[in-house]
Amino acid sequence: MAAFFMPMTPYLVSEFAKPTITNLVRECFGYHFPDIFSKDQVDYVFTYLTCLGAKTVLLEFDYVDKDYLEDFSRYYVKRFGNDGHKCARLHFFSSRVDHRTITSILKRGEMARAEIDDLNNDYLGFMVIKPLPRTFIGKTCLKVMPDERNGYKRKRRLAREYNVDLFGISLKVNSIAFQEQDKVVAACATTAIWASLHALKLRNTRGIHSCSEITINALNHVEDSSNSFPSLQLSNKQILRSLDVEGLRYHAKSMEAPDKDYFMRSVIAHINSSLPMILTGEVFAHETNVPTMPEFDSDGDDGTASSPTDSNGGQTAKPVFKARGNHAICVVGYKVDQDEEVLYVHDDRLGPYARAKLISIDGYILLDGSAPRDIKWALGLQRMNVRGGWDEPHELITPDFSVVPCDRKARLPFMYVYETCNVIVKELKSMAGAVPLDFLKYDIELREISDIRSEVLAHEPELATFEDYDLRVATDEEIDSWQAEKVEFLTTSYARLQWVASFNYEDTPLFKVLIDASEIPQGNAVSAILAYDIFQGNALLNFIRASVNPDELEANSGHFYQSFLRRLTKDKTSRANHLDKTYGSPRAPKNLRESEFEGGNIVLNKTLKTLYEPNGKRLLDMFQNFADRTVANLIWAVSLEGDLLIAEECDGRGHPSITGFKPARIAGEIRHSMKDDTLLINVESGRYSRDYINRLELLENAKNRFKLYFPEQAFEI
Repeated sequence: MAAFFMPMTPYLVSEFAKPTITNLVRECFGYHFPDIFSKDQVDYVFTYLTCLGAKTVLLEFDYVDKDYLEDFSRYYVKRFGNDGHKCARLHFFSSRVDHRTITSILKRGEMARAEIDDLNNDYLGFMVIKPLPRTFIGKTCLKVMPDERNGYKRKRRLAREYNVDLFGISLKVNSIAFQEQDKVVAACATTAIWASLHALKLRNTRGIHSCSEITINALNHVEDSSNSFPSLQLSNKQILRSLDVEGLRYHAKSMEAPDKDYFMRSVIAHINSSLPMILTGEVFAHETNVPTMPEFDSDGDDGTASSPTDSNGGQTAKPVFKARGNHAICVVGYKVDQDEEVLYVHDDRLGPYARAKLISIDGYILLDGSAPRDIKWALGLQRMNVRGGWDEPHELITPDFSVVPCDRKARLPFMYVYETCNVIVKELKSMAGAVPLDFLKYDIELREISDIRSEVLAHEPELATFEDYDLRVATDEEIDSWQAEKVEFLTTSYARLQWVASFNYEDTPLFKVLIDASEIPQGNAVSAILAYDIFQGNALLNFIRASVNPDELEANSGHFYQSFLRRLTKDKTSRANHLDKTYGSPRAPKNLRESEFEGGNIVLNKTLKTLYEPNGKRLLDMFQNFADRTVANLIWAVSLEGDLLIAEECDGRGHPSITGFKPARIAGEIRHSMKDDTLLINVESGRYSRDYINRLELLENAKNRFKLYFPEQAFEI
């Protein structure tokens, strides 16, 4: 049993360098850790931090890590030669820090706020050192590199904020936690699951299970019912079982013959939705001792390589990769530009945010693998060099299975949204004929309706555009129509989670389609369609409206194009819409008077007349007290259902006494004029009509309604 080394000081500070890091790791527990300097993960972390401009490393002794404490209590405590439950932690900074800096902050406290802020600005993250001689890299959070988005490149990596307590100094770092597989309490799939749980913002990091718990959950339905841990890898079924225990929904897909475009769009959509992807596959390692290899003929009857010669009878210079077994990684980012497509992955054998380039396997020779022969592409894992560049792939992973953990309400998989978008673009292009629509692209992401509403609320469309080099300005009617659709969208109820398909010209949204993520594949999932662009967006949607009848299409269970068409061509000429436009959208009365409320009930006006249609009676005959001027005026309102309500205003009871305090439309008064044969109609209901912008227009419509009901009577506004 190795003697535990008790440091004389609670921390050490050194200049950032690879020899410094390796010796600090050895310093943690008082004995030599083997192979530190050549360890892939240490090399990767050092290179990553070098690219971030690391200048200082601080070793914090005597650190208790929650994850290792749980693993220790489940397994390592029974090891005779265990080194205890305490860990150490390395902190990295991009500025020059020394003991005096830290001591000064600790002595002065809040008086050192400026120094604390500087320390936070320069903080690059931490790495926990576990008391395990070979697999010592525990929870590691390194500052994520910045995102990019322009006309040529899109790069995004998932990250969340981690709060770090360094002797009472509060530090923060944006990252996704990483750790290496310890080969005892965790398999590579376990660490991939653990990293994916950290990448899910809906999970509190303090409540994420340790690797030993994840492994047990994957093996058994009942916690602690097993006394062993796997040393290799969890099966795909066990990965799904562990996510079940976590209370998550997941979208799983076999990738025996994956479509590259679908796969990359799926990654982009889920990363943009802040959802990681667990990916399993077969690993092929570069055989450096085989410089060249004959190109194999794959036409043998048994499906194996059969001929060691190429078409010229010689050897090829293709790099040779040999199968090394199955592996699992966690996808936490992507980069797409004109030259390449890249994933950023947490790979426990390499490091956080490692680079995996999508490559065609035509340029490589794969030996001894079990991957199907129709696999056309693979992920090429690349090491970062100190110049910030990337070496050629040293390993290939042929995908086998993917699973995306997500909110339990997100029942609808990405595939249905992807297929719907493809059909929309395909049908639009076929309708356009000779008109080129190659500019039309789409992005997909899963979002909460509150975020979508906030975005729509803030969105202001362009009101002018150039058409055939002539400036065209949106008409008042077009602007009013767009604003009405915006208000309708904002005030409609939707499911919390929505797939949002944004159809764009370059990076400018033209229109967006919302698909209810809680729907079933057989449902009517398209919940809203909103034009973001008054000109091109509306033009494309109107083009589809005029070209297709949804009733003539055969329903397809693989997409929601028919649901999209039904939503797009939905008839909006309803009675409610007519009433909203003619007499105003419904309003609740602002308040009640004491005279209108007795014994807990609304007191209705006894003179109330509800007119559903003209009844042939004269208005003055219906209200004799008003006719002989005993009552000064009548009050009127258009009800929610569009009925005309009229009564005498008496006993201090106003408009709520004729509507029953229910929502109503425009309302006002009728008074006598200086002309005996003319009545004056106004819109002066302080509790119903004051906030209509177009009050005079609505009043004119109401006057026409009165003329229709009482043709013998003259009315003026």
